[in-house]
Amino acid sequence: MPLSFIHAADFHLGANLRRFGSARTHLEMAQFRALELTLEAAVARRTDFVLICGDLFDCRNPTPAIIEKTQSIFSSFSEVTVFVLPGTHDFLSDGSIFSPSQKAWAPANVIILNGKQPMPLHLADSKAYLYFRPNHTNRSTRSPIHDFRRWQDNGYHIGLAHGSLKLGGPGIDSDFPIDPADIEKSGLDFLALGHWHSSRVETYGRTVAAYPGIPQPISHSDPEPGSVFFVEIDENAANSPEPIATSTIRLKKVTADIYHPQDLENLLDANADDKTIIKMDLRYSDKLKETYEVREIISKAEARFLLVQENSQKLKLAGSPPVAMGEVNQPLIEAYKAELERLREGDSSERAAIYKRASELGIKLIKGEI
Repeated sequence: MPLSFIHAADFHLGANLRRFGSARTHLEMAQFRALELTLEAAVARRTDFVLICGDLFDCRNPTPAIIEKTQSIFSSFSEVTVFVLPGTHDFLSDGSIFSPSQKAWAPANVIILNGKQPMPLHLADSKAYLYFRPNHTNRSTRSPIHDFRRWQDNGYHIGLAHGSLKLGGPGIDSDFPIDPADIEKSGLDFLALGHWHSSRVETYGRTVAAYPGIPQPISHSDPEPGSVFFVEIDENAANSPEPIATSTIRLKKVTADIYHPQDLENLLDANADDKTIIKMDLRYSDKLKETYEVREIISKAEARFLLVQENSQKLKLAGSPPVAMGEVNQPLIEAYKAELERLREGDSSERAAIYKRASELGIKLIKGEI
């Protein structure tokens, strides 16, 4: 019978979200909702367990309110076994939330992988073996999986780690670097990773290594949508993880050049959603005179979003402004045609033909067709 589980990481419960102003409470609720959706998926799919690979919390000592809410959610899904690995934000240290010396807060169905358990940890009911190493600091040059080695051929062998794949890029050497060569040497069926907020799946030898991404984005630099992975392993190998959407609030960043107010209105119309926090990086043309109209457009649009954030600058934009099609040009077209008609009245047939041709060319120019 195949083994199945939910692979999650980086909930960052208790993160400082003050920068989102009036949307802060909604985003905090969405983070907890992502945890609920994760556990609901485990129940619906009848998985063997759930793995949370680091940064369940955003810090080592979350507030009592955050702990109480998290405890309540886990308790509501008492039939789901959850394994939690300390990460870089909530790393294991004296007095931290995961320290054995701290007052027990996790319900019986939640097992904190704090290094007190044998490694690998044998789960007899599911024939699974878990390989893990909790982080004891937020930075390290040592790989968290350097000595992971498959213990035996039989059973399902799964690793948990919170760190960065060594695929190039700055800072990785001190960010719990995970060498692909070590993954291949491990011989595990699956390596469940956390730390990167974007989903990624790689295969090294027989081992599938994966990041599920952040369950609920909390920054405009976070990719979207938020997700966790459903993983199934049969007798031969791990199948490709299946993403499960867990975010209920969308964070979207747009960059645009604004030549006239209608450009901004079109941009907002295209993205309007009352579950979206939109951040607009706008460059206004220095020839745009109707700044009051721009402010009014943004003000009216705020009710159509969860939050509108704007960063703008006024520049001399290169090139000619693109001419939008549709209603915005129709008044100009009609005025242009009317003026030519007025000039043509009572003129010779020869000059009338010139006016007609000028009208046709002018309309095409206005529409951007030439």
